[in-house]
Amino acid sequence: MTTSEHARYAAALTRTVDLLRRSNEAGEPQKAALRALVIAAAERSATIRYYDGVVTIDGDSLPTADPRLASLGERLAAHNLAEVVIARGAEANELLALAAGLAADAGHGRIKEKLRDASSTRVMVVAHQSIEPGHRPMSVSSAFAKVKLDQEVLSEWNKFLNHGATQSETEMNLGFKAVQTGEMQIHIDAPPGTPASASAPDPKVPAPPAPPLSQPPTLHAASPLGIGLARVLADPYGKDLLTRLTALSRHVEDAFTRDNVAEGIDAVNTLIEVERQATDAAVRGTYNVIMGRILTRPVLAHVAPYLLEPRRRQRAAIVLRRGGEVAAGLLVSLITEAHGLGERVLYADVLRDIPGGTDKLLTLLSSRSEWQLARNIAELAGEARLEGAVPYLARMLEQSDDRVRRAALVAMARIGSAATVEPLRNLLKAGTPELRALVAQSIGGAQARPLTAPLAAAAGDEENADVARALVKAIARIGTPEARQALERLAGAKAFFSRKGKAAKDAADEALRTFAPGPAA
Repeated sequence: MTTSEHARYAAALTRTVDLLRRSNEAGEPQKAALRALVIAAAERSATIRYYDGVVTIDGDSLPTADPRLASLGERLAAHNLAEVVIARGAEANELLALAAGLAADAGHGRIKEKLRDASSTRVMVVAHQSIEPGHRPMSVSSAFAKVKLDQEVLSEWNKFLNHGATQSETEMNLGFKAVQTGEMQIHIDAPPGTPASASAPDPKVPAPPAPPLSQPPTLHAASPLGIGLARVLADPYGKDLLTRLTALSRHVEDAFTRDNVAEGIDAVNTLIEVERQATDAAVRGTYNVIMGRILTRPVLAHVAPYLLEPRRRQRAAIVLRRGGEVAAGLLVSLITEAHGLGERVLYADVLRDIPGGTDKLLTLLSSRSEWQLARNIAELAGEARLEGAVPYLARMLEQSDDRVRRAALVAMARIGSAATVEPLRNLLKAGTPELRALVAQSIGGAQARPLTAPLAAAAGDEENADVARALVKAIARIGTPEARQALERLAGAKAFFSRKGKAAKDAADEALRTFAPGPAA
């Protein structure tokens, strides 16, 4: 493309974004602007970059004085975007998702999520990555060496996760000699090359008892992290603890910044377990200070992806829970940015164990945020059965967007607590048949016991046969003794050979033949 073609391409995107900022309705100006962008994308690809305040397209700087392009850099900066890649042949739905994301308020654009909802394969965005203070670029030789070491560490780590650590493996990897005398007592055999000051205490002097570890760490004995952890575990509650913990914290931070995250998670898990078993308040305070230094948001951001790895999930969750409020803020951000419900549920399972964690998430439901975010959080609240979400979900029923109201109703149906009875009772009386059936299909499990009576009453009065069957099946899925009694009453009711009541009676007869009590019955 020539410079003028670059400018026209960028101007088409900018105009579409500007018009959508004024109104996201499908007006003629918005449609015309999007058509121009689709035509431009049909002819050529484009890579728009925003670095150091300069917007370029395919390497050519765009004229900042051009009023058609004035706001493009502002929108890219507002959404912290470094690059936007549009492949040749990008379709209208993909380009509309991109433009709508750029048009949304900063912090609520969810551009990647909009592109995912549009099933986009031809448009991609790249965010700016912050560089931590003191960061040193890795050399080529170090990069190759790191790959080799990572492969070795990963092999040992997977062996431990799959088969557990034998006593000999633990002794070898940590440089320990573990002697079982009622409680585990740990002495250090210094790895080769360790200074004399780091060697074990005099063997004639019995070491203080160390807490038994449920999962002994597997770290290379010669690594700084392995040596530092061994020094702490030699006397985990003794003198010079703060000095030894401070030295260890630096090694842990290095492990995370150099992408030895698995080893870092393992070491922090061990510290958390030792901290938990401390009985002295001063010792607990020392561990608390060090854990606060270690578990910063950047470190926790390295840990969070390991929740997606089944074998490492439990250890990563322990570290994130110990991260407290800092981890809660991170998890809320990850939930809002996640691309799938399964990923959100994994984050929420950890978040709900952090005091005040779910409150941070649920407050987003009270804001007038865009519908995708509200839908996703409502869907998550239902899947994770967050009872605290019910008041927020009930208020969402007042919103004008049908998609938001539907998501809130389905979420409350999945939660099924006593607080959901009134909102769902009103829906079962006045909602459309399709929505009544959808809500009924979302109810199940013993936790929905409070909904048994409203469902039975609605089924008995239901004129739509399909909805009546859905209501009866919901009662059967609850699976409690009360549910069975409700089914027996419906089956024994007089049907008067009308659609009203007969469908519920027939469905109740069928449900009773296959009724299976739930776990709480």
